[in-house]
Formats: sequence, structure tokens, C-alpha cells
Amino acid sequence: MKIITRAVLRKCASLVLVSALGLLTGCLYGGDPGDIQANSSAAARMEGVQLELIRYSMSCDSAESQGLVVNVGPGLEYPAEAVEGLIANCSLVPSPGVEVHVDDSAVIFDFSNIEGSGRFPDAEFEGYILDIVRNADSPVWVAALVDSEMSTFHALQDDLKLDRDRLWVNLAGRSFDSNSLLRIELYLADVSDPRDADSPDQI
Repeated sequence: MKIITRAVLRKCASLVLVSALGLLTGCLYGGDPGDIQANSSAAARMEGVQLELIRYSMSCDSAESQGLVVNVGPGLEYPAEAVEGLIANCSLVPSPGVEVHVDDSAVIFDFSNIEGSGRFPDAEFEGYILDIVRNADSPVWVAALVDSEMSTFHALQDDLKLDRDRLWVNLAGRSFDSNSLLRIELYLADVSDPRDADSPDQI
């Protein structure tokens, strides 16, 4: 995976700006779910968090998918072969061998192992779900933003949906090849008493 130093530095500057705005406004992000109160002392990290990756499609009526749970840490969380082997709720949907890496501030979908090109089917939702496995020490997500500077995969902010424990990444109708990379900035906070400890399972 290629790391573009200048772009990373620009994104770090953006993170500082967003954090400063959060201190002024009383919340880290004004969008969904912007009612979580946060400050710099409540900022959280993904390292050590249990995270489940799910391949999900709304092109059929089945709700059953088999996700893969890992502990976020150094190294690659979801190798290409593991992602390709995910059992989606719809048996006929493609599951390309994309690598999914999670660090303290981003989730990265890296398509560099893909041979040739492909396209995700058209559907209301066609893509991946990242689900924080809830325990007493788990942080919550307060924002997820498409990194348009580092991403080569065509995705829009509207393709993301977020609640405190779950991030939906909708790739419906999007084409990909080995040059595709999607980086999503993650903003997290520690909360002592999460109001949504039991997140809804429905999309």
C-alpha cells in the first residue's frame, strides 16, 4: 500500500481543524450522529477495539451474513483472501479480494490485489459494514468522512452511513480495478455511558 506523505500531512492538519471546531461547538461533528458530546480528552483510538467486517447486499431478502471479527492492531486486519471468503447474505453477489486495513484514524479499502476490473451490482445497498463489537470500554464513532485526496475509488460522502457502533460503506454501482483505493477518515470518542449500547441491526 502506498503512503503519500504530503497528503497524510494535509489530512493531519484537517484533523486538527476538525478537533478545534469540535471544542468550539461542543461536538466533534455536526452530522449524524452529531448529538454525541465530545472534547479532546474524550478522543478515542481504534487500537485494541474488536471490529467485525460484514459483506452485505440489499439485492435479496435474506438478512443473514457471516462477518469476521478481529482485534484492531498493528498490521493488516483483513487480508484479501479473508475478505474474498466472507459469506454475504446474498450468495450471488461478488466479493472481490480487497484488503481492508484499520488504523487509529481511518479504514482503507485497498484493491491492489485485484486482477482485472469489476463492478459492484446496482442495489439500494451493496458493500461492507464495519461493526464495533460492543463492550464496556468500546469507543463510539462520531464521524466518517471520505478522504477525497488519497482515494482513487469513486465514492461520495452520501455512500457512508454511520451510527455509534456501525459504519455502512455503500459501493453499489461503483467500478474498481487494481488501482482503486478508498480511504475513510474515522473520528471516535470515549463515552462513559453510551446511550446506544444496543445498536439497531437494520440498515
